[in-house]
Amino acid sequence: MTPIDVLRAVTETEIGREIARLVPHWYEAECGPERYSVPVGERPFHFYNYGKLAPNLSALLARICTRTQELPLDRFIEYPGLTDILLESFATDWLQMYSREPDWLRLIKYMETVARRTNENLPVALTLVIRPGTGLGDITQIHMQKFFDRLASSPYTFTYLAIDLDLRLMHYGSVEWSQVNDAKSCKFYPEFLHPIHSIMNDTDLVAHLTPHGDLIIMNKTGVLATKRKRKWKIYDIQTFKNGLAYCLGSRDVGKNLVEVVFDLSFRRQGALLIYDPEHRILERILNPESILSPVWKQNGQATQTTECGQSLIGRSIEDIVIGKKAGFFKKKRQLIEMACIDGAVVFDDNNLLAVGALIRSHPSVGSQLGARTTAARSSYLWGAHPIKVSSDGDVTVYFKSTNGERECNAEMYFL
Repeated sequence: MTPIDVLRAVTETEIGREIARLVPHWYEAECGPERYSVPVGERPFHFYNYGKLAPNLSALLARICTRTQELPLDRFIEYPGLTDILLESFATDWLQMYSREPDWLRLIKYMETVARRTNENLPVALTLVIRPGTGLGDITQIHMQKFFDRLASSPYTFTYLAIDLDLRLMHYGSVEWSQVNDAKSCKFYPEFLHPIHSIMNDTDLVAHLTPHGDLIIMNKTGVLATKRKRKWKIYDIQTFKNGLAYCLGSRDVGKNLVEVVFDLSFRRQGALLIYDPEHRILERILNPESILSPVWKQNGQATQTTECGQSLIGRSIEDIVIGKKAGFFKKKRQLIEMACIDGAVVFDDNNLLAVGALIRSHPSVGSQLGARTTAARSSYLWGAHPIKVSSDGDVTVYFKSTNGERECNAEMYFL
C-alpha cells in the first residue's frame, strides 16, 4: 500500500469508530450479541450492540449508512475536523426524530457561542426551557449577550429563560422550592437539573450549558443528547439502561446506577465503582480499614487497629442497597460523595463492601496511563464489574462481550 492508501484506510477506520461512539452502547469487540456495520469508503466499520436496535436507533443507523456511502474522504483527510461536523449532523437528525422544532442547528450554534464567553472571568452557564408559544425579541442577538450572560445560570440559582420555538423570550423565571417534587423513580438526567425538570411540561425541551461548557439537551423523559469536549453522545433511554445492565450482569444494579453515573460524570471529580457480587475483590484490597463488609469481617480476615472514617460512618450507610428492585434507592447522594473519595467503592447486591479501597494490581494488567485505570482493569481481571469515571467525566465500563460460547474483553464508553 502507498502512504496515501494507508492514510485513507486510517481515516476510514477513525470515522467509523467516531460514529460508533456516538451511541454509548455501540462498541468495538472481537465478538458480541448483535453485529452492525457502517460503510465508510471501501471498508465497512463493524461494531456490536448488546441486542437488537430499538426502532429509533435502527432508523438513525439507516440514515447514517446512506450518508457515509458517499463521503468525500479526500476532504476528511485534508480537514480532520469535518468528522466533528458529520457527527453533529447525525446528532441533529436524532433530535429531529423527537421534535422537528426548534431549529436545532441554530440553537446548537447559539449555545456554542455562549460556551466561548466568560463573565467576570468565569465561564457562562445557561438554561433554556423551550416550549410552544410566542415570545418577543431574539435572545441570540449579539447586542443582548452581555446582559443575558448574567441570567439563567442554573443550577446554582435555579433560574431559566423560557423561549419559544423561534428562540424568542417568553419568560425569565426561577424554580421555587415548593415546585421541586420528589423523584418517584429512576431519573435519566443529572440531579442538578432536577429542579428545572420539575417545572417542565410534557412538550417542553431543555438546553442546558454547564460551567464546564457541556451541553445537555433533554425532554421530560430524560436526556436526549450531550456534547462534551466537542464530542456528541445520543441517548435512547431504555436502551441505555439495558446496556449498562448487560455490562454489569444485573438489571437492577444497572438501572439503579444510571443516575449515579450521570452525576459522577458531570461532577468531573473521578470515581471508581466496583460491582462484586461474588466477593472476588475483598481479599485483594490493600487497605483493610476501607472494608465495611459484615461478611468479610465476621470471618476475621480484616481487622482495624485504629479508628478510621469508614468505621465511623458504617452505621449511617449500612442501608444503601444498590441491587434491590430497580427504582429509587436510598442515600444516592451519600454514595456519590463516597465515590469521589480516593479509592474505589466496592459493593454487592445487598451491601457496600468497601469505601476508598485500594485494589491490588492484577499480574496481567500491563502498563496503564493512571492509577484509576489500573485499578479498574485489575478489578475486571480479578472477576468484578468496574465502572470508571475519569476526572474529565468520561465513563468506561469493562465487561465481557459474548456470542454463544464465544466471549471477549470489551469496553463501553458511556458518557
